[in-house]
Amino acid sequence: MFRTIQDVVELRRWAESHGARPCRDQHTGRPMLALPGQGGTCDVGWDEFEATFLASHDVFVYDDAPGRPRCFVGPPAEAYAFIRGAADGPHAVA
Repeated sequence: MFRTIQDVVELRRWAESHGARPCRDQHTGRPMLALPGQGGTCDVGWDEFEATFLASHDVFVYDDAPGRPRCFVGPPAEAYAFIRGAADGPHAVA
């Protein structure tokens, strides 16, 4: 089941409990979280991540289904697309 967070303290707790690290997408410059095993990102500190997250009015979406952590950081409209895409099956964004 998908959950949505806008509170940076709760977001950080989730990230740390899942081994995720704050990053900035190298192509778009947007904040993101990299789960263990994901590469291709540039690490940033929590202070920078949280400030950008709040200034951009982003949301954090995560799937709390056991064994398959997935998450998204970005604008609300794109978060809805992430959820719809994930619900559509194997070609979904993860």
